Amino acid sequence: MIPYIILFIIPAIAAVGQPPSAPKRQGRGPFVFFGVMVAMMIGFRWQVGGDWTWDTRRILALEGGSLSQFMSSVDPGYGALMWLTSISGFNIWFLHLIGGSIFAYGLGAFCLREPHPWLAMTVAVPYLIIVVSMGYDRQAVAIGFVMLAMIGMRELNLRRFVISMVLATSMHVTSLSLMPVFAIGSKIKKLWLIVIGGPIFAVGYYYLLQQKADTSVSGYIQTGYSSSGAGIRIAMNAIPAIIFLLFRKRFVMSEGDKVFGIGLSLLAMAFVVALIASPSSTAVDRMALYVIPLQMFVLGRLPGAFGKGSYQGLVLGVIIYSFVIMLVWLIFAENANSWVPYSVFSPDRLFGLSM
Repeated sequence: MIPYIILFIIPAIAAVGQPPSAPKRQGRGPFVFFGVMVAMMIGFRWQVGGDWTWDTRRILALEGGSLSQFMSSVDPGYGALMWLTSISGFNIWFLHLIGGSIFAYGLGAFCLREPHPWLAMTVAVPYLIIVVSMGYDRQAVAIGFVMLAMIGMRELNLRRFVISMVLATSMHVTSLSLMPVFAIGSKIKKLWLIVIGGPIFAVGYYYLLQQKADTSVSGYIQTGYSSSGAGIRIAMNAIPAIIFLLFRKRFVMSEGDKVFGIGLSLLAMAFVVALIASPSSTAVDRMALYVIPLQMFVLGRLPGAFGKGSYQGLVLGVIIYSFVIMLVWLIFAENANSWVPYSVFSPDRLFGLSM
């Protein structure tokens, strides 16, 4: 558990030490260093995370296969990464390091876009980094690209948005379902979104969602799978959503950011309703992972919105809230034993796939 606590303490201390008016570029070097640390913890872990053996078993089953075979067996982008791992001769850490680097880059870029990057990063550690990036390998990579798409949406950069969403969809099909939501809640010209994004969504829906339905969300629904703690995880998104919707006038931000915050908050609340109505909490739980950046977006800005006389007090409050979440999950979660203790692969496992 100590490695996770260290991972939390580093951005937390930086968040406390960062004044509200500090230029972001002053902390960019240490921020990048921390991002590299995150990528390495994701990549070099050994037998850590709920989906640990899935990648290895799939690569071993396809050993010697062509690139097209790998791409057709799973979501094509992630299949290409698995094929690259297969021909490299390295162990599974190689795939996880590539995926972890993509995730860390998207996360870092998203947090640096925030007025208080270190606090946003602190909020991300307990669940998005520790649980999601080390437990949902394919979705974690997709979320990394989704966060880049969110930046494109907020900055009205259509090309960045579309490219990032295409890459996210190639890693995990469920990310495609966010495109209509982003289109509705974006300040990007709707005509261009329809002309460029529409065909991509239509083709992706037909070839990915339809053909892979049995192994994606509909598969969960048909079998009625349930995830323990899904209600708590969705509530973690609902809390910042309620705060933002009720007090959005207090948050000083661009119009693009405000529209983004409203759209993502409404989606977070929709998942609360979906959790009640759906026969499978797992399906809703997996989809709600893409809304987690709302926590960084709102809680990272909370001191600036409410802390005129007690800015540092609110910073500490957000840090304590996040730390409690991390400890509760690591100690009491039903499957926490898949994450604790954290371990790194040994030198004799550098090459050759093994579990």
